[in-house]
Amino acid sequence: MGVFNILYIAEAAIIAIAIIAGLILYKVKHKNGFLKFLGISLGSFIFVFILTFVFERPEVHFPQNDNLEICQIEVGSREKIKIPKTSYHFADVTKNVSINGNIDYNKTGEYSITLEVDTLLGKYIQPAKVKIIDTKAPVIQLEGEEDFKQSYAKEYQEPGVKAYDEYEGDLTEKVKSEKKEVDDKNYKIIYTVEDSSGNKANRVRNVTIIDDVPPVITLNGNSIINLTPNSEYEEKGATAKDEIDGELTEKIVKEGSVDTSSEGTYTIVYKVSDNSGNDSSVKRTIEVRADEPPVQAQSGGGGAGTIYLTFDDGPTTNITPKILDILASKNVKATFFVLNYNESGEALIKREHNEGHTVAIHGYSHDYKQIYQSEEAYMQNILKLQEKIRNTTGYTSTVTRFPGGSSNTISRFNPGIMTRLCRLVQDRGFTYFDWNVDSNDAGGAKDAEAVYNNVIKSLSKSRANVVLMHDFSSNQKGVEALPRIIDYAKANGYTFSNITANTPMVTHKPNN
Repeated sequence: MGVFNILYIAEAAIIAIAIIAGLILYKVKHKNGFLKFLGISLGSFIFVFILTFVFERPEVHFPQNDNLEICQIEVGSREKIKIPKTSYHFADVTKNVSINGNIDYNKTGEYSITLEVDTLLGKYIQPAKVKIIDTKAPVIQLEGEEDFKQSYAKEYQEPGVKAYDEYEGDLTEKVKSEKKEVDDKNYKIIYTVEDSSGNKANRVRNVTIIDDVPPVITLNGNSIINLTPNSEYEEKGATAKDEIDGELTEKIVKEGSVDTSSEGTYTIVYKVSDNSGNDSSVKRTIEVRADEPPVQAQSGGGGAGTIYLTFDDGPTTNITPKILDILASKNVKATFFVLNYNESGEALIKREHNEGHTVAIHGYSHDYKQIYQSEEAYMQNILKLQEKIRNTTGYTSTVTRFPGGSSNTISRFNPGIMTRLCRLVQDRGFTYFDWNVDSNDAGGAKDAEAVYNNVIKSLSKSRANVVLMHDFSSNQKGVEALPRIIDYAKANGYTFSNITANTPMVTHKPNN
């Protein structure tokens, strides 16, 4: 109740008292006293009423506990300010109230304004407050699947999460995550974020641990067998193991047959599936030929003081022919770890083979993510190139080099893959080679002089020296350094040889 309303009530009470007092005087026959008292009282009341009426101030009925706050507005909404009910002279004058003040509707905070209304004594001004608030929670967006499948063989890789607030913008850096176990095959990743106004949001990613790793099939015996017509083919079978299901040898299904009475190439395919439906297969190739199958040219050497020049990542039409010309002029045999090749590359592969060099397998692809995703993927990568080399040269290559070397760390996205592959390729009838002399022609060597120095300073007569070089299309510095490397080695008592299936392996220690 406003102060002026109290005054009006007090005035009404006084006049009521005056009338009662006048009636009492009238009863006791003081008529003149009653009229005089009544006149004085009415006159006083009228005087006081007029003063009250003139000096009355409007009353603003604040909705927020009379703390001068008239409303709260959502940031950015620009909704109208709600003028509180205002009364003056017993009337509602809310619609006559005007508002003055500057408000930034796009920024949270408390803003001071004034409410103004006309009165008998002029403009009445009432201070007030408006609050611009943020009550909307941020939004969390999950990248990747909300129901995520996680391989048991790999560490959880966060697919990503973003958070956005309508007022504050990007809040991704404020997102917190918590792992909550459900059972041994399921857990949740709970993401939470809070804006500066205290509005919270959360989102859940459900993770299910699955078995998506295929079993490993290991052939008993060699993956490539050469037979003469009408000889006996002995099926040695294969074994299969799965990291989750264990021994699966009895589940292997064998497809294909061998007819040694007829020349040709035969394939036996071994297939197996684990309990989670992951499939794996391995091929064994049987060559039935009347004549002795073509063999790779063999060379001498192989012991301490021998140099094995090896060239990776070819063939290329502008570099490989130059290297072959140099090797021919120096009467040196080398080893080419080749990648997939086109028709022009086919002619170079034939030349490498015909000139007595070893055509070895680097891989049909050099894509680390692709070839190191599983043992089966890697074996298919080299078996596919092995078959292409055989179709080109008639020679079955069993010498290989891992892209990046057996000590690479780029494959760590698949923990332990290199350790397993180093055993597997040998089980499948291959030998693999790394290097112990790095020319760095694909790395930091800036020119031919640097390539030359990198090689000669690392040579040793107390061991076999496997030299890493490359014949990719831009390696002119390697071409320029090669004649000097050969001349230096010959002048200092080294011998040269190419790697064959009988060469003792030179390998690194796997880092994965």
